[in-house]
Amino acid sequence: MVFNLKNNRGFILLEAFLAIMVIGLAFGVLLSVGTLSIKTSTVMQKSSQANFLLKEILESARSFRDGTTWSSNGLGPVSTGSANPYYFTLTGNAWVLTSGTETTGIFTRKIVFDNVSRDPVTQNIETTYNSSHNDPNTKKATATVIWSDKTVNLVTYFTNWK
Repeated sequence: MVFNLKNNRGFILLEAFLAIMVIGLAFGVLLSVGTLSIKTSTVMQKSSQANFLLKEILESARSFRDGTTWSSNGLGPVSTGSANPYYFTLTGNAWVLTSGTETTGIFTRKIVFDNVSRDPVTQNIETTYNSSHNDPNTKKATATVIWSDKTVNLVTYFTNWK
């Protein structure tokens, strides 16, 4: 069998070109997967930090409520509504309710309290506030953490348990 060297040179060049293209495509795919993995990891880390900050502010509110009386300086007389955000600061070994928002790194957090009304028949919390059914011993607390273009909320209810 006789090989023509002129025709083989073209095939070798074509094979080398195809091998470089396949290796380049594989490298591009691996690079894309790696980039996506890093972005996903960063988003998950920031979401985890935001959830921690949400839980911390609600636990601070619970500790504050437990360490005060509802009617004098506890949750009972706080100003309600989204125009009245609060955050907690630790003074000594007690939480202090402070008006405004708190910035921690890239995160801004606040807690907003709202009045709660209850259905007079079932005693269930009503979804929309009705001042004629006001429950003075319950407050709705909405903790919010904002960073970049993301916002996460966590809602709970506090009652006058004393």
